[in-house]
Amino acid sequence: MSCTAAWTNHLVSRAVLQPHFTELQASRWEDETMSVLLCEDPRMLGPKAWYQDHHQLHWTKLPDELLCRAYIQFSLMKMCHQQEAMNVLLQGVAEGLVLQGLLLTMRDQLFEDDTPLEPIDAEDIISGGPCGAEQCCLRWKSAFANFFAQGTQELEAPAITALREMRKWTHDLRATDRSEMELVILHSGLGHEILRIANPQVGLENRTPYLSLSFQRYRWKESLLSCLLGWVNRVLPPRIETSKSTVANARELLQLLSQHHVCPFRSNYSSIFAFSSETYFLSEAVRWMLPTLVAKAPSMTWIPKASLNHLFCLICGFSTIDLDALHLDEELLLVLKLSIKLRSLHQELSRGFHTKSHKNVDPVTQGCCVCYHKPEDSKCVRYWNIKPSCHSEIHGKVVTPYPANDPDRLPPTGKGEAVHTDYIPLMDLGLRKISRRTDVLAHCGQDVTLLVHSDSPKTVLAGVSFDAFSYEDLQKIHCDPSAGKETKAIKRGSQFRQFEWGKMHPAGMEVTDTSHIRLLFAHAADVEMMVAAITQVHPQAARELRQLSSEVNSLGGIGATAYYCWNFVAPQHVDRDATWTIALQTCKEALADEFNFVMMDLGCYVETAENALWWFQGCYTHGTVIPQLSSMLSNRNLSQGIGVTLPKTSLQAAQTQNLARAAFEALAQKWQVDVKSHLYDR
Repeated sequence: MSCTAAWTNHLVSRAVLQPHFTELQASRWEDETMSVLLCEDPRMLGPKAWYQDHHQLHWTKLPDELLCRAYIQFSLMKMCHQQEAMNVLLQGVAEGLVLQGLLLTMRDQLFEDDTPLEPIDAEDIISGGPCGAEQCCLRWKSAFANFFAQGTQELEAPAITALREMRKWTHDLRATDRSEMELVILHSGLGHEILRIANPQVGLENRTPYLSLSFQRYRWKESLLSCLLGWVNRVLPPRIETSKSTVANARELLQLLSQHHVCPFRSNYSSIFAFSSETYFLSEAVRWMLPTLVAKAPSMTWIPKASLNHLFCLICGFSTIDLDALHLDEELLLVLKLSIKLRSLHQELSRGFHTKSHKNVDPVTQGCCVCYHKPEDSKCVRYWNIKPSCHSEIHGKVVTPYPANDPDRLPPTGKGEAVHTDYIPLMDLGLRKISRRTDVLAHCGQDVTLLVHSDSPKTVLAGVSFDAFSYEDLQKIHCDPSAGKETKAIKRGSQFRQFEWGKMHPAGMEVTDTSHIRLLFAHAADVEMMVAAITQVHPQAARELRQLSSEVNSLGGIGATAYYCWNFVAPQHVDRDATWTIALQTCKEALADEFNFVMMDLGCYVETAENALWWFQGCYTHGTVIPQLSSMLSNRNLSQGIGVTLPKTSLQAAQTQNLARAAFEALAQKWQVDVKSHLYDR
């Protein structure tokens, strides 16, 4: 069938069937149809491509020299999980029929989605004899060897495909097949190849700029080791005896890191926080510092025996003058100096917020001496009894402060005429309003509302604090719109795709220079300040956030994720987070009724204001009170803020990666691999 004929049939069937499709059915139909058409003629993705407009469902032909990546991504997202389809794409690239930029443009979204893995019958492969499994292992080994030997963009796609296949296979592998699979990966050489790539010694990821970027995106070492853990019988690493370090050892450690340029700041941005806290120093030291230095400086016999806790204490004792005297490279020196500031900030914040919250505390009643005898609703720290109730029927709906038929209402952004959004007037929900109390702030210096469970008054469900920071501190954490250019906006889930207004960017970026390092430390300082602000009024939430995020070294002392928002609105929804979410309104130029925060399951909403801080559990239904269209199009900073939380997926991924890192030495010893001589030097 010719490309033109295939497309003609595609367009006719789409036109006939489209009116009867739901959005999900339409998406599945597109994927299946594109898969069939690609196999018949890969040239359809060449210069004479068709595309689907995001705003109207119609088809248009583009000039020969253009390719609309929006449609390519939409149609091929799930299809490219299939090895057969990927082979067709690669063949098209090799023959010049498919633009090479296609795979690169599509890849970031492809490997960040949460689509369930396609089932792969590992039992059939194993039962088919060693040959079938060994052929897979040899193909994977070849893909990895080619990419990591040359480190080019063209060879990355087959390596990513191999990784995804390995993950699917690991997912379906039975425990009884592990022993047999371990023999196969050893015989094929795949196991040793993975250990070479996953060697904690820093070297491979710094060989080329593109390899640094690839390691940062796909965490190759941890990802490949995680697959191995699903295929082999685990062994425990040996116990290591330690001895105390000296100040000279601490100096020497930093000088060796600088001399050999081994800090993986560009391949793993979170490594810049290695010196921000003892927890993260221990993690990063085991992960890459000590293994690399043992290989680079074998005469330094004290390194593998050093007491890491003591070593960190000694490093913390260095002043900026001491660090300057060590003549370290620019990036490491900057990281160490900024780490001093971050550690000091934590201590300063603890003292500052403790003083603020205890300024008016009566030593006898332990309450505020200004408002202790006033009615509950007039106290600077008031408690509202709440009986949570589930409101799943409101998920995906939009709350507006105006009538539902308001002609100036904010429209949905989904595709096609079939898109429908339910608008619910805020006044119809019967929610209690939590707003800023100027008189209370004037008398007591704080305005806090804690929502407690009516059946268990000591259980805090959420909290709100107005004027949480001083004017000077708030200026330090104002959202800078330019910072959003450094990161990619989050991929919105199904609950948001019909209503994509505003921007939300997670903190984190590709570290290419010292300005990125400074910005990441600024993000970390923001998180520290927000957590410190709730520590005195709700210590349990702050403690839980710190403890659960201790395994996720993403932003310094607290491993939570920070999201920076500009004019961002969200329908009513729930989140899959591991712990509390803290939100801060850094700027609000919108009308008082707009951009407020609804906590539907708790029966309340926050009338947000600049310097308002609130915290809650994402499992309760929540969302934004939307503005009018005219407001959103006014090109003003209507609402800016920061959200700090720990998604369950991030926590689970970090735990898996930590297990994988810990298994490297044990696997190397079990398979008798000399890790010192197996750096990837091809």
